[in-house]
Amino acid sequence: MAWTEAVSRVWNILKDHKPSLYPMEEWDELHDIRVSKLSTDGVESSSFPYALAVKAGLYLLNESLDKSHSLSQEIHNSTGSYWHGIMHRMEGDYSNAKYWFRQAGLHPVQASMLAAALEAYKNFDLDSIESPTLKNKLEALVSGASWDAYLFADIVEQQVTVVQDDLAEELLTELQWIEIKLLIQYSYQQSGGNSLEL
Repeated sequence: MAWTEAVSRVWNILKDHKPSLYPMEEWDELHDIRVSKLSTDGVESSSFPYALAVKAGLYLLNESLDKSHSLSQEIHNSTGSYWHGIMHRMEGDYSNAKYWFRQAGLHPVQASMLAAALEAYKNFDLDSIESPTLKNKLEALVSGASWDAYLFADIVEQQVTVVQDDLAEELLTELQWIEIKLLIQYSYQQSGGNSLEL
């Protein structure tokens, strides 16, 4: 089966799952097997790092942090660094996450991420979030000139370790899900695919 068709099949299984901000174990072991069996045969050598990036992202959708980490360490470009940062944020190593976001620099996916985040932000009743600090940081996040992965890491850290507000958790989980999906889409296109149904 061709790379693009195989990825599309696994994507359709995983795309609606919203991974936790701080997962404890993979969501479904069978999905890990499906991702591991994705063959990169036929992917051009120049696109190979992006095929690995697609797999790293699919593992994160399945909340399989270690497997994603193993792949992102092999991807020596800004996309690999971005996946590396998301993985460390999800494991709760926020300073390490920000190190990798710094390595990624301004990534092409961040423009569409900001627009999608603003749309998601508008659909939540933010007055119900009790922490004024968290609300202010969320407002700063969506009113910036571009998506700020460092600030998002700080917000997630505050939510997971201090605030633990249910509505904030829902919103941040939604934003993380959008971020992962957009980065998979970008990685897939760079690996030779057209587009995935988001």
